Amino acid sequence: MYSPTSHYIVCTGRELHYVEWGDAGAPALVAWHGLARTGRDMDDIAAHLAACGWRVLCPDTIGRGLSQWSPEPAREYCLAFYAELAAAFVAGLGLDRVAWLGTSMGGSIGITAAASTLRGRITRLVLNDNGPSLAPAAIERIRSYAGSPAAFATVSELEAYFRTIYKP
Repeated sequence: MYSPTSHYIVCTGRELHYVEWGDAGAPALVAWHGLARTGRDMDDIAAHLAACGWRVLCPDTIGRGLSQWSPEPAREYCLAFYAELAAAFVAGLGLDRVAWLGTSMGGSIGITAAASTLRGRITRLVLNDNGPSLAPAAIERIRSYAGSPAAFATVSELEAYFRTIYKP
């Protein structure tokens, strides 16, 4: 069983936090989280994949988790910049080729990077909760809660909120 280790790396001038699982000499797999989430979402699958012989790297996107917040959000909170971060992350770790597992936004980053900044360097691309296009209703649902954290007076209110936004 592998225990995760926490690290920081500077990529395109921004400090990213990431959690690493597995043997440093094993084939590398980047597991990138969804829009309003963190790399720790990947803990269960990362532990499993590490036990299967992978080095699993789970970054927190800028503005999430323990990574730096962008001083230029209008320019940097977008897929093109995230793909630049992904390429700098891979290069900064000295990796030539990686497999990619992406959930939602992490899948979109993988698709974008595979077609641009990491072209020819992503050996496998596994997408979860993602596809070639996003349904307008899904985008609107995400916009209704992402970027504006709600506050609750009771745990019951919090539970009702989660039941509403995650119902679909």
